[in-house]
Amino acid sequence: MSLIKQIEDAETKDQLEAIGKQSPLSVDVDKRKGVETIRAELMEMAEDAAASESGEKGGDEAQGESAQESLSQNHGEGKAADSDGGTATGEPGAADDHSAPKPASKRQYSGRLLKNRKTGRLFPWTAQLAKKREMQEV
Repeated sequence: MSLIKQIEDAETKDQLEAIGKQSPLSVDVDKRKGVETIRAELMEMAEDAAASESGEKGGDEAQGESAQESLSQNHGEGKAADSDGGTATGEPGAADDHSAPKPASKRQYSGRLLKNRKTGRLFPWTAQLAKKREMQEV
């Protein structure tokens, strides 16, 4: 049975995970996602693997690595240069141009704040929160 047919026939996350661990894909499946989302990701990887097998034999390793990186990025383990669209050649300036804004002060709330006396957590000021005795204006 072809890999794509197996993915289509799988009904549970466990079955999809077992298919994902097979040799052509060899990726870890994030079971926190929905069945259809996992199925779509595996289908895309299986199609890429099938295309690379029919094309170049040297591209298999690169496709497997890129498929694994795409799943690892969803887990938050992706490399910064690869996730930002930087080049894999290691050019120092390429990845820095597309990075997220670094200073949090530009996005920081500048209005009135309330602080919870018990937990120390800060909240934006609202009339309802200000009435609570455990809240203190900062």
